[in-house]
Amino acid sequence: MAAPVKNRDRQSASLLARQKPIETSYEEGIDRKLLKAIRQRFLDINQVRLQHTRASLSTRQQVILDILPLLFHVNHPLLPGFSSRECPYKLANYEPDEEALFAAQRYSKTFKYREEPRHSPEITGIFLMGSTGTIAHSEQSDMDVWLCHVDNLDVAALACLQTKAESISAWADELGLELHFFLMNDTAFRNRAQDNRVDSESSGSAQHFLLLDEFYRTSLYLCGKYPLWWLIPPDLEQDYATWADRLITQRFIKGEEYLDFGGLSSIPKEELVGAGLWQLYKGIDSPYKSVLKLLLNEVYAQELPEKYPLSLEFKAKMYAGVNDTVDVDPYIMIYRRLEQYLGARSEKNRLTLVRKSFYLKIGEKLTHGRRERNVSWRRVAMQALVSDWGWQNKELTYLDKRQDWRVSQVLVERKSVVSELTHCYRFISQYARQNRLKAAINVEDMNLLGRKLYAAFQRKAGKLEFINPNIAPDITEENLGFHHASSQSWSADAKGWLLYKALENAADAAYFSALKRSTSLVELITWSHYNGLLGRSTRLGLLPGTSKVTLFELRNIIESLQQHIQVPFSAVAQARYKEQPYAMQIVLFINVGMDPLERYTAMGVHKLSSRNDSLGYSSVRDNLVLTLDQVTRNSWNEVLVNRYELGDTLIQCLKNYLAQLMSRSEGQPMPELSVKCFCQSRATAIARRVEELFVDVAEAFFGATGTLNTRYIIELDRRFFAIQFFDQQPRFTGFESIQDLLVYLSQPQREYTRLKLDRYALTDYKKIRAVCAQCEPDTVQVFFYPQHEDADVYILDEKGSLFAYNTPFYDIYSLLIPLQRFLLSIQDRRQMRQDINEVWMDSEIVMNELVFDPLSNAIVPSMVAVEDRADAGNYFEVQAIGNHELNGELEFDIFCDQQEFTTMEYGDRLIPAVAHFILSRRHKGERYPCYITDLGLPHDLDQHDYQSTLQTVQYLFYKQALESALNEQIRYHPSQDNGVS
Repeated sequence: MAAPVKNRDRQSASLLARQKPIETSYEEGIDRKLLKAIRQRFLDINQVRLQHTRASLSTRQQVILDILPLLFHVNHPLLPGFSSRECPYKLANYEPDEEALFAAQRYSKTFKYREEPRHSPEITGIFLMGSTGTIAHSEQSDMDVWLCHVDNLDVAALACLQTKAESISAWADELGLELHFFLMNDTAFRNRAQDNRVDSESSGSAQHFLLLDEFYRTSLYLCGKYPLWWLIPPDLEQDYATWADRLITQRFIKGEEYLDFGGLSSIPKEELVGAGLWQLYKGIDSPYKSVLKLLLNEVYAQELPEKYPLSLEFKAKMYAGVNDTVDVDPYIMIYRRLEQYLGARSEKNRLTLVRKSFYLKIGEKLTHGRRERNVSWRRVAMQALVSDWGWQNKELTYLDKRQDWRVSQVLVERKSVVSELTHCYRFISQYARQNRLKAAINVEDMNLLGRKLYAAFQRKAGKLEFINPNIAPDITEENLGFHHASSQSWSADAKGWLLYKALENAADAAYFSALKRSTSLVELITWSHYNGLLGRSTRLGLLPGTSKVTLFELRNIIESLQQHIQVPFSAVAQARYKEQPYAMQIVLFINVGMDPLERYTAMGVHKLSSRNDSLGYSSVRDNLVLTLDQVTRNSWNEVLVNRYELGDTLIQCLKNYLAQLMSRSEGQPMPELSVKCFCQSRATAIARRVEELFVDVAEAFFGATGTLNTRYIIELDRRFFAIQFFDQQPRFTGFESIQDLLVYLSQPQREYTRLKLDRYALTDYKKIRAVCAQCEPDTVQVFFYPQHEDADVYILDEKGSLFAYNTPFYDIYSLLIPLQRFLLSIQDRRQMRQDINEVWMDSEIVMNELVFDPLSNAIVPSMVAVEDRADAGNYFEVQAIGNHELNGELEFDIFCDQQEFTTMEYGDRLIPAVAHFILSRRHKGERYPCYITDLGLPHDLDQHDYQSTLQTVQYLFYKQALESALNEQIRYHPSQDNGVS
């Protein structure tokens, strides 16, 4: 059984003190005693670092360190992490010591350890790596664990082992220690077959040799097989594989003794690019820590291979003999390398940032008095470094009071950090271009890293900067003042807003710099909330100047943001970066600092009519939405603020909202929408109306099965707006009159497009509103509304186009029979154009009369049955056939009761000739209207590439034009009606 850890700790210091340089000359022969001495030297330094690790842990956390190897050596249901009896277990070369067994029995009194000699070890080694045991490790630090296993485990066994590791992590978390396990196989790693994906703890494919470099210089060997790398002298690293093979084949070492992750003869330049991007990715959330690693990456790019990487430098020191563990501390070695590099380049500002980052990373607050009898080695080492730097109490006090930093200090620090991250990004880009490199990172990982960098640092319109990426723990301000620019004595006419902090008197603003400026008050409030300046106890000040903003409104905006966009945000899941960002939360603020009825209130007018629609209020139809501020949080945790205050503000905002909805991918949820209004007049009604509109429009275009083909009509501020998507983008078209709107609605459509009206649209046009509500696919619906001597006719065709016209009215029969025959003839023509094997479905033709319903006070359709009789009335066919002439114009030949009238024969006199013929066939020359009963059009009429067949509305357009021309020649007068044709 291995010796207790405490005894080994007492031995370590003296062992290190006696070390001497090891002379290695493998060309002259390999000495087994020498190999043993080399291995022992690494084990000795390893033991000192284990002692440091234990010293940084609480008593409860030390138990985890004691029992961790045993948990993987046995597979016992009474111990933490047990998942199933099939889970791989047993550690190579491990025998639990007294402390491990004692810890296990404390956890389970009935546990008894039994050796299983027949079971082959499936766990080959356990290593801690990272900051563990270094000057950077503290009680709050997490631990990364390499759990090494044999290479013949199947998928099920690996999944079981992963489950066990996660269960042990959860147990350790309960004791206050954060563990991250990484399942490793040395053969797979050496052959670059290890499956590593980018997540919050793993760099994925971004680095292999750099990860190996870190492992060799930072890893703590707990148990199992030791790394073969220890035994290859640093000056032979270039021939690592050769010497490793010689040690193995000549049986200087046994297979059950070692793990071989491979050598570090070189680090590919391509990997430095990928690793740099990865560290930039980490730098977004941990800037000070990442500054050190980013700069180390730059140093490697500039100095390798002429100089050793740090792992070989560490190995060289071990071979040379070390009597001071501080000299081989991995983090101190990083600092020394960076100091040499930046000092040689005289880059003092960057060196200052490195020292600051290093000091904050270590976390030893040197200005805080220590009364302990035995001062920790970390504190002693840090004091020596700070003394070398020449830092005084002023610098130390500033850093030690990091928890007291507020926005002004954070902005200064962020500028320094972002400047360095930007410099590193430019260096990586330039290094890659100069060496014509591609990052050693797969495309998916590269995209993930790039997208997170974009989300964190890329500026774009409306996006707010996040100023405190773990620079200070809390930057809540006790006092914040929001001042309109016009409140300044020097800018009475100025616009925009300024944010101040901790002003005892508002007049002092002239003598202090504003924290931030913006044209939008909502942007200032959101920026303060997003960055943590606004707390529940923050006292607010307001100088509205010439604006109408009230303290009531200011407080309500803040409360709304705190309710709907809660900070801090949870971390973005990696899967989110695989998709384009989409809106998750949207808050709209209406009429901030505005009273939409101010001019009426000033006149003492409080009610103009019974019309309460906030988008067409009162008899003058005023739109009460004057300004809109939209706050959006997207799936990448970006926060954007857009202000709409000029032109059609509501339409612009709605267009942006629809574009955001369209940008979602399949399965992504609709954003959570909240609409707020705190103005002095009709605030609740305005907010409710706008929210209803946005919800209705979203439902009109986005259904459970995907995007819906819709034309949505809004009546706003005495105008009409139509919304329709083209090429995945919303298009808004405005109309000044109902006639213009009807022309738009009659346009042909690519496919069936339903008509949807806003709940307050066209309330003065009840007939059109009633017709639009009946829109259905593959149906031609005729609606007519007789009015004494004429009738309004509306036809909804099979694709949702609406054709409207007014025509003289004699009776229902004379109006509907010719129209019915015309529609049937169109169907016949379309059927003839179909492939003979294609199934043809006629569109249903439905006739309706529009009637007034007194119960609902609305116009409603009533279906009319029309029976067509061939012998009814004095009827004959009027048929028009259209052809393109040489000049490209469309000309018609007309056939009237089998009589042919061609353009070639009659030219410009065609219409008068046909009218004369029609009158000649009537008894006594009656002048009642005539109707086209059949119409032929060329297939390439409008040359739309999306049309295989012409749409009914296109036939109706030419029918109406020809009928109007003929009836103008007949000179119809209603008083002379006494028959039909």
